[in-house]
Amino acid sequence: MSKKKETFPTKRTMNLFYKPDRTTKPATIALYVLFALTCLLGLSKVLVYDLWTEARQAQQALESSQARLDGIMAELADYGQVQERYSLYSATEEERELIDRMEVLDLLDGAVGEAELNAISINGSQVQVQFSGVTLAQTAGIVSRLEESPLVAATWVNTAATTQDTGALVQSSILIQLQKEETAP
Repeated sequence: MSKKKETFPTKRTMNLFYKPDRTTKPATIALYVLFALTCLLGLSKVLVYDLWTEARQAQQALESSQARLDGIMAELADYGQVQERYSLYSATEEERELIDRMEVLDLLDGAVGEAELNAISINGSQVQVQFSGVTLAQTAGIVSRLEESPLVAATWVNTAATTQDTGALVQSSILIQLQKEETAP
């Protein structure tokens, strides 16, 4: 084996190649500026343009709704006159509380039947009826028929008089207190 001296590589020449720093050149700066502008443009689309578009659409919707509201308000301009005219033909609160007079007359017609009605006076919820041509027993039947009606709260026979013998025809006066007919729900 021979012994040779181990040799290590050595650098015998000088490398004079110099790589210049290009980060300060105008082209590189322009690229960085262009990149920053691109990022700002992307962010401005999300943070500015989209919000502006949304606000513009909301403004258009508001204007449309306002135009519709103005049209409806124009239609309601004469509401006061319409309400006044309606109140002339509709029932007042007092009239709504009264019982229909036709129902009362139908009740009296059905209950009194064969008797001769002399006078009927309806005042609020009270009815004063005078009739004749019936006996006292028939007068009691008329009163019981009246009291069976849901329109009648109470009845009072004021007078039932005759100038003749028993079983003779009488003249009667009855006061009837009316009530609203209860309707089932």
